[in-house]
Amino acid sequence: ARAWLLIYHLRFQPANTNWLSGQWEQAFRQALDAYPPDPYIEIAYFHSQTLPDELRRNADSLVPRFVCSFLILVSFSVLCSIVTIDGSLYVDWVLSKPLLSIAGVINACMGIASAMGMCVYLGVPYNDIVAVMPFLVVAVGTDNMFLMVAAVRRTSRALSVEDRMGECMADAAVSILITALTDAFSFTVGTITTIPAVQIFCIYTCLAISMTFIYQMTFFCALVSLFTKHEERGRHCVFMRETVPPRLHSSSLLSRVLWMGSRAHPMPEHSSNKKDVAGADFFRNWYAPLLVQPALRILAAVWYFVYVVISIIGCMNLREGLEPVNLLVEDSYAIPHYRILEKYFWQYGAPLQIVVNNAPDLRDPSERRRITAMTHTFASTKHSVGDEGVESWFEEMERFYNLHGVTIGSKDFYALAERFVFSSKNSPWIGDTVWGTEPNGTRVVTSFRFIIGMKEIATTSAQQEATRVFREVASRYPAYNITTFMPLWLFTDQYELVVPNTVQDVVVAVACMLLIAFLLIPEPSCAFWVAFTIASIDLGVLGFMTLWGVNLDAISMITIIMSVGFSVDYSAHIAYGYVVSTSDDPKTRIQEALGDLGWPVIQGGLSTILAVSVLADVPAYMIVTFFKTVVLAISIGLLHGILFLPVFLSIFVRGCCIIKSDHIGHHAVAPAMKAKQTPQVAPWMSPIEGDANLYAYQSSAFSPSIETSFHDKSH
Repeated sequence: ARAWLLIYHLRFQPANTNWLSGQWEQAFRQALDAYPPDPYIEIAYFHSQTLPDELRRNADSLVPRFVCSFLILVSFSVLCSIVTIDGSLYVDWVLSKPLLSIAGVINACMGIASAMGMCVYLGVPYNDIVAVMPFLVVAVGTDNMFLMVAAVRRTSRALSVEDRMGECMADAAVSILITALTDAFSFTVGTITTIPAVQIFCIYTCLAISMTFIYQMTFFCALVSLFTKHEERGRHCVFMRETVPPRLHSSSLLSRVLWMGSRAHPMPEHSSNKKDVAGADFFRNWYAPLLVQPALRILAAVWYFVYVVISIIGCMNLREGLEPVNLLVEDSYAIPHYRILEKYFWQYGAPLQIVVNNAPDLRDPSERRRITAMTHTFASTKHSVGDEGVESWFEEMERFYNLHGVTIGSKDFYALAERFVFSSKNSPWIGDTVWGTEPNGTRVVTSFRFIIGMKEIATTSAQQEATRVFREVASRYPAYNITTFMPLWLFTDQYELVVPNTVQDVVVAVACMLLIAFLLIPEPSCAFWVAFTIASIDLGVLGFMTLWGVNLDAISMITIIMSVGFSVDYSAHIAYGYVVSTSDDPKTRIQEALGDLGWPVIQGGLSTILAVSVLADVPAYMIVTFFKTVVLAISIGLLHGILFLPVFLSIFVRGCCIIKSDHIGHHAVAPAMKAKQTPQVAPWMSPIEGDANLYAYQSSAFSPSIETSFHDKSH
């Protein structure tokens, strides 16, 4: 013999016995762990608590990584918030918003904490897959922060705080609402799946995203207005003290490095009052004009064709199923156990339990013959060892009494059966029968089980086939209410459910996303292209995840559902910016859409990738799968949002199809008359010094020139 399998059956009922059995399993594990290495025998083991224990290890290992993820996001957000004085490398401590960026990340953490508390209060069960939810929500929750901060920067600094906040929310409201609705709805759709683990994850995530949005509209929005007020007064973004204006060349180096801050130009329409960060300037003045060139459009079309071909190839090789070994940490003691099962025992001899829940009256000889025939049928399938692999108390009893020359009569059957089953306290058949009492006091078997040997179930496809074969045989005996079971059935059922559930959830999610797009984007043709983009992104996620070694299972299913929401996020932002542009020229529309929203979209995507990057080296397939699928969903979504979709819109959605949008979104800016009529001077200047201060500001080497050109978007 190359290997042998020892099975120890433990009692888990009632509750006190359950606890004792659990303690025995843990003690047994510790004893085997302490067993010295043997040069001749390799020992592998597994018990009923192994999978829960290993999943808990996965979850526990994520706590320090979430702290790292939080710090990475804070650092990235702070870095993105830094603005420099025009014409220098000095930080503009008035326009920079590091504390506001940190508050944006904390805002997402507040949403996560509130959702976790609410789910626990409502009695929603927790599973260990939920442990990866904070990584996702804390990243997605910062997307709206970038959109809101970018919207504030597009308003004129010469306007009042109230007007700036009004313009900011008018500009960012639809984009923020699209992000929140699409993400929340995509996970809401995930709750209709029949896989409980996916349901629970989607409930927690949907609630966390919703709570984060509520905090963004209240807590974070209030902080934005507060920091905008400090900006109006020329105060330092960290210390809230008055800053040194750029005109003061006599300031010390320390003051210029740590305290320099720009001031608003008194003319509301002046270009210096709408500060573009370097990323937005790149998209507006470099990337967008290059993207609309005919040669680049053709190249983008070729790239898209290659992308679709590779995605289809990946989808044609799609693999299904989450194997038990993939739920374990790479250094788990149970991995050798599964490898040995796969190598030896799943090829021949794996036990299958067959339970007859509604036992017939075994005093009837015809019923006994039918039970014997049924047992033979189960033992004769493609994946059965044969009659020699059957382990049945019923057949052993007949063999025992025949050996001793005892005839089993109809009236004496149950008495003889009880004597055989309970012949000793250690009888292996006690656990195979359930006894009841008839009204006349006769004890009878109400249900029983027998075991057959299986063969050739080493692959997931063979396991699925075996499940169907044995359940089909069981369906031939409806009166017996037969249940077939082995531990692998828990996974083969998942294999069968993943594809139909994924298709169902994606179709429903896409329908919801389409409805949201048609309601919030005031142009049907653009909404159609958003829908096209959703389908294209999902195709890419499915194809590329297969090429990256990821199966279609419950973990990747979560991310596919999520990718529907993400694909709408990135696409709808650009489509909305394209629609609300006041220009009739598609090239100008693309320039304005990418200039206003391209950089915030990139920031949102990068923040998500950075947040989950700490999961890349976790020694667990489940966590790495989550990392891979999130990275694919975000990367492919960004590729469509900033490359393919702008090209499609500029070609197929021309000026004749666009609804005039003079009063939509951020282009319906407040007219210049809303600005304060008095010149804005440094707060510490007296009114008499205003003109001199204005002249000094205009001639400062660190300030924008008064001759700088600007686009007048007022109408």
